[in-house]
Amino acid sequence: MKKPDRERARAIKGRQRAIGRELRRVYDNVAQEPIPQDFLDLLREMDAQETESEGGDS
Repeated sequence: MKKPDRERARAIKGRQRAIGRELRRVYDNVAQEPIPQDFLDLLREMDAQETESEGGDS
């Protein structure tokens, strides 16, 4: 009975490693993509609004 449990655990670990490799591959691909210009523009606009609102409170 010990042997099947060990084989099952080994199979589970193998699947977990395969899933981990695939997730890292996908994440690495996404992390290498450039940030869309529209998103950068939105961040700049939000920063500008935050700066204006901080200046108005003083």
